[in-house]
Amino acid sequence: MPPAAPSTASLPPPAISPTASPGISPTPVLTESVVIPRVIAGAATLGRRDTERLLRDAGLPNALRGPETVRTPSARTYRLWGEVLTRTGRPDAGLLASASYRPGLLDLFDYLVSTAPTLGEGLTRAAGHVHLVSSNSLITAEESADEVRINYDVRHGDEELRGVVAEFALGVLIAQMRYATGFALSPLRVDFVQRAPHDRRDYAAAFGSASINFGAASDSIILHRRDLERPLGTADPALAAIIQRAVAAIPPPLPAERAAIPGLREVIAAQLPNGRPSLAEAARQLGVSPRTLQRRLSESGTTWRAELDAERQAQSAAIPADGTGPLQRAARLGFAESRSLRRAMNRWNAGGSGPVPSR
Repeated sequence: MPPAAPSTASLPPPAISPTASPGISPTPVLTESVVIPRVIAGAATLGRRDTERLLRDAGLPNALRGPETVRTPSARTYRLWGEVLTRTGRPDAGLLASASYRPGLLDLFDYLVSTAPTLGEGLTRAAGHVHLVSSNSLITAEESADEVRINYDVRHGDEELRGVVAEFALGVLIAQMRYATGFALSPLRVDFVQRAPHDRRDYAAAFGSASINFGAASDSIILHRRDLERPLGTADPALAAIIQRAVAAIPPPLPAERAAIPGLREVIAAQLPNGRPSLAEAARQLGVSPRTLQRRLSESGTTWRAELDAERQAQSAAIPADGTGPLQRAARLGFAESRSLRRAMNRWNAGGSGPVPSR
C-alpha cells in the first residue's frame, strides 16, 4: 500500500502522535484508504463487473462505493493481493498496479506533497501523515554522504506478499515524485528484499535508469541528496495551507498495545456494522480454523468475548455523541438492540473486565 515519504534535512521517520485532538477520532490502526484496494483490483481486471467480483472475493464487497475517506482493514488488502496473484499469475502485479497511479488519486496525501515548494519539503510534510493512505505502512530514511536511502516497511504483513507490496509502494512513490517535479526522476538505486525475478523489463519502466538490486536488507529507494532540492512545479502556498488544515483534522492512530492476534481487532471492527460478529467468520478471514483461533486467544491470555468487547468499547469512543441515536449506535457496534449497548456501556464506565482497547 503506498505510504508517504521521507523528510528533508535530518530525515526523521514519520512521527506518530500519542494523542488526538479533542473530539477528533484517530485513524484506525492497520487500515488503508479504500482507494488502495480500488487501484489494485482495477489494475488486475477488465471492467467494473470483474473488479467487483475480485473485491468481493477478497472480503471487500463495498470498496467501490462511498468516499475516499472510507478505511479498509490491511488484512483484507493482503487478501486482495493474494487473489490478484492467483488470478493473474503475474509476479509483477505490484508494478502493474503502481503504473495505474494518477496524480490526485490519493486525495489529501497527493496534494500535501505536490503543493510544497521543494521535493524535500513535500516529502517532509508527508512523512508524518502516512496514515492518510496506509496506517500499516512505515517510512524511514538514512543519510550517507551524498545519498539518502528511503526505506519502506509495514507494521504487520505477509512475507510471501512482501515483494509485490513493496514494488507497488515504491512504484507509486516514484510516480508521485515525477509528477510533482515535472522531471523524469530516476533513483540512483532501488533495493528489494525479494529474490530476483526471471524478467526485469518492467522495473525499467517503473524506476528508469536506476540500478535494481535484489536480496537486499531492506526495500528502499536511494536518491542523491540534491534531488531533495528540486523545486516543485505544482507548488501552491495558498492551497497548501488549506490542505494542511484539512490534514490536521485526521490524526494518526494512537499507539497500540501489541495485539493478542495481529489483524483480529481489524477483522472484528469490519464485522461490527454488519451484525453480531462471529468467531467462525473471524477465523475464516484470518485464514485459520475456529479451533486454532480459540487456542491462540487462550495462549495470549484472552478470549473471543474479551476481544470483541474491547473492540466495541474502542469503536464506541469514536462515535460522535451528537446526532447518533441509541439504535444507530447499537447497530454500528454490532448489538441487536440498544439495551445490550446500555449494559455494555455501564460495564465499561464502571471499569469492567476486558483487555485495554488497542486503539
